[in-house]
Amino acid sequence: MKTLTSRIFSFVVAATSLVFVNGCAPRGEAHSVEQILNDARSGYSQMSQDVAPDVATALKGLTGSLDKLAGLGGGGDARQVSGSIAEGLNTLITRSGFTQRPAMAELINQYRSLSTATGAPVALGAPNLKLAVARTYTILTAELTSTKFKL
Repeated sequence: MKTLTSRIFSFVVAATSLVFVNGCAPRGEAHSVEQILNDARSGYSQMSQDVAPDVATALKGLTGSLDKLAGLGGGGDARQVSGSIAEGLNTLITRSGFTQRPAMAELINQYRSLSTATGAPVALGAPNLKLAVARTYTILTAELTSTKFKL
């Protein structure tokens, strides 16, 4: 009788341990910063094909600065690049849809605070900058999906 009870107890302990181990395993929501940035950039590149010429010029300058800030093209000062991104978004916000404007305004504020930050210099391609760039590409993709900066 004692062996049956100890076997049942061992089975319960093993099953409980297995449930805890499997319940805590990642389920695909853990992506690297590089994956997040690449996904956002590829989504944007698919949607940016058919835009008005004046918007295309503004978007081309903006994406060049975004890539530079993410450490993908060229060097420079992250503060200056952030300032140019804020100005680029500021010119596009008046033509964006009403649902995208709050998110764009928040990004403009973030880039402006980066451009006026004091203290240790921020390196181009830092993870926090890559995430900000990915958010910006996502907002631009959403705008190109909906109204294409035609307001």
